[in-house]
Amino acid sequence: MNDEKKTTTIEDTIEQAEQLEAEAQAEPNLGTYTHTFKRPFVYEGRTYEELTFNWEGLSGKDSVAIERELLNRNITTVMAEFTPEYLTAMAARACTYRNDDGFRTVTTDMLYALPLGEFRRICSAARSFLLRAGSR
Repeated sequence: MNDEKKTTTIEDTIEQAEQLEAEAQAEPNLGTYTHTFKRPFVYEGRTYEELTFNWEGLSGKDSVAIERELLNRNITTVMAEFTPEYLTAMAARACTYRNDDGFRTVTTDMLYALPLGEFRRICSAARSFLLRAGSR
């Protein structure tokens, strides 16, 4: 077994930073996010293959409503970007999926029922939007 440690050079660090910057520049519009499930997800008899979230469609009123809902559940939001309950409620409100009657079927309970990896990717997209929106 090789116990040699790889030494990171300044060139490696610069290359990594340039790669991250290129990826950030190449990112699609962070105002929307489409999540494609690895396997179709079934919840309450409805099958979901992908969900689209329109973060930019949310308003300050949505943010206040989410915070009030969380307060009613005794959950305090200090930093929305790092509060999983806030991110989940935000995703439920931003989801563009509607049933045939035009009603939302994606709720926080549905999102909590997702496989962990799928749930974390959706929350990460919400967090990324909030972090980017706050840094502009």
